[in-house]
Amino acid sequence: MKKTFLILVFGLMVSVGQAQEWFTSFDVAKRLALVQDKMLLVVWEGSFEYSIPVSYTAVNGNRTVIDLAVDKTLDPIIFNYFVPVRLQEVNHLDVMKKAEGRGLSYKSKLEDDSIKIMDVNGNILNVDQSSEMILDFSELINRYALNTSFLNAELRNYLDNPNYLSSFLLGEKYIEYAMYAQKDLRLEIIDLGTIYLEESKKMAEANSIDNLDGVLQKIELKEIESLLILNKEGKAKRFLKRIEQQDVETINQRTYNFLNYVISTLDNDNTNADMWKNEISSLDLRKAEMILNIIKHG
Repeated sequence: MKKTFLILVFGLMVSVGQAQEWFTSFDVAKRLALVQDKMLLVVWEGSFEYSIPVSYTAVNGNRTVIDLAVDKTLDPIIFNYFVPVRLQEVNHLDVMKKAEGRGLSYKSKLEDDSIKIMDVNGNILNVDQSSEMILDFSELINRYALNTSFLNAELRNYLDNPNYLSSFLLGEKYIEYAMYAQKDLRLEIIDLGTIYLEESKKMAEANSIDNLDGVLQKIELKEIESLLILNKEGKAKRFLKRIEQQDVETINQRTYNFLNYVISTLDNDNTNADMWKNEISSLDLRKAEMILNIIKHG
C-alpha cells in the first residue's frame, strides 16, 4: 500500500508520495523545495506534448531509455531527489523577464525543452548542460541532486524579501558552498551565485543606498574570492592589485585582508603572509586553508 504524506507549504496542504503528480504551481513547488532542501527539476508544460527522453541505469546495471512525457516509471526517483515542476506556458513572459540581462546561453537553456535544475528562486544551475542528446538521468542525479540545507536561511530570506542585501548574502553563500562541492560542479555553483551578486549590484545602484561605493566594492571582492575557488589565482591577483589599500572601505577591510593573506601565501611571500595573517580571524584562516587546498589539489 502506497503511503501519502501531507506537508503544509505556502498555506496549502500538498501530498508527497509515489503517486503524486508533478507540480504545476511554481510558487508551491518553490516553498516545498525550501522545506525539503532540494533543487527544482523543471520542464516546460508544452514539452510534455512531444517527448522528453532520458536514459537511466538501474541498480543491476541495465540501461534503458524512458520518455518522461508519457512514462512515470522514474517519478518516485525524481520525487526522492528533486521537486519536479511542469512549468505553465502562461508563466513564460514573467520567467523570461526575470532573465533579462543574463547571457545568451542562459536564455537559451531557459526557453528550450530540456530539463532545467533550478534553485528555489527559479534560477538555473545546469545552464551549460547539453540538451542535444538523450540525457543521462543517472548522471543528472549524481551531479545535481544537491542538499541545500547549507543555503536554507539565505534562500528563505531572499525568497521572502528580495533586496540588495538578501541577494548579496545568498550570492556570498553560494560561493562558500562551492568550496564544498565536487570539483567539476564548482563553476556552475559560482555562476549561480554570481547571478545574485550581479542582482545585488543592480538593486543597490537603483536604490542609491547609503555607502554605495562600499557595497559595490564588497561585491567586487567577493568575485575575486570566487576566482580563487576556481583556481584562477593569476586573475584574482590582477584584480586585487587594482584596489589600493587606502581605498578599501571599512566594511570591506576584513575581506581585503583575507584575500591578501591567501595571495601572499600562494606567492610564498612569507613576510607579507605573516603580516596579513595577524589581520584575519581564525574563521577566515580556516577558510583560507580550504581555498589553498583547493588550489593545490584541484
